[in-house]
Amino acid sequence: MKTLGYNRLISMENFRTPNFPLVAEILIWIVGRFDPDSNDIHTSYDTQEDRVRLIRSTAQLLALKGNIMLNTKRLYQADGFAVKELLKVVTKLYEAVQLLEEDVGRAQPLNSRLRDLLFQIQELKMSRELASQVVTKGALLYELLGKEVELREARNWGVTVQLELGNMEGGVKGAIVSTRHNIANVASLIENVAATEAALDLKIEKKKTELERNQKRLLTLMKVRPAFLEEYEKLELELQSLYQEYITRVRCHAYLEQVQEEAAQLEHEKMLQIQRETRKLMEELQSEDAQRLMLEDGDDEEGGEHEGRGTQQHTRRLRTATASRKSTIYV
Repeated sequence: MKTLGYNRLISMENFRTPNFPLVAEILIWIVGRFDPDSNDIHTSYDTQEDRVRLIRSTAQLLALKGNIMLNTKRLYQADGFAVKELLKVVTKLYEAVQLLEEDVGRAQPLNSRLRDLLFQIQELKMSRELASQVVTKGALLYELLGKEVELREARNWGVTVQLELGNMEGGVKGAIVSTRHNIANVASLIENVAATEAALDLKIEKKKTELERNQKRLLTLMKVRPAFLEEYEKLELELQSLYQEYITRVRCHAYLEQVQEEAAQLEHEKMLQIQRETRKLMEELQSEDAQRLMLEDGDDEEGGEHEGRGTQQHTRRLRTATASRKSTIYV
């Protein structure tokens, strides 16, 4: 857009939300660049009807003169989708500028090239006007050819049939009588216009009087303050405060539930960790006691009965120590 000569910077941030004034401004500027002599578009966009007319007239002009099809629904949205539609026209203009610059740098001087370009544009306009006239004339000719069957019969009948003077005189007299009858009807209608106008004036005055009376009554009712309105306003304020309190409590309740769930999950993980550590410690103690017992049994195999009693006493001491360690861990 800056290359084409647009007077302000445009960013995609401008179209994060619908921005119809900017889209309308760009469309009007594009049409002015595309066809400076065009006055067919609707430039106002204050009301919804004006916006629809602007989008429709711009799309029709670009489709007719530039063969560029635009999605009017996306243009009316005036968001990121509208940018895609605008890029169709801007790309055409940019390509034309680039081609013109390449041709100027490569071949003819600028003035002659511009004259040729203007001449081609004029020829293109004339060709489009002639094409539109051909379409109009063709439609009219098609309509007339459709009536040719009936007109041919009437023409052949008028050429072949010889009218008698009496028949012609009767037809003329009938036409005169019909015309006089129509004149009489029109005259009677003209005479009744005054009476109809008076009746309409009377109805208008009656409606005006009724309208003034209703307006006065409306003003009176608007000034009267209902008895329950104060109580209604108080209840409305109370309802708003209760609603705010309700929202606060609901949020607090949800937060506390979340905290409780997190605490329960953390406690469960701690219990599992303690159980794993306890199981591991018990296994280590059992392994150490078993190794110590095997070593003591291997030192002296000839102790006999005394050694057996010593072993039994050692086993009992070992079990007592293991049980005491277990109880200490669980505590």
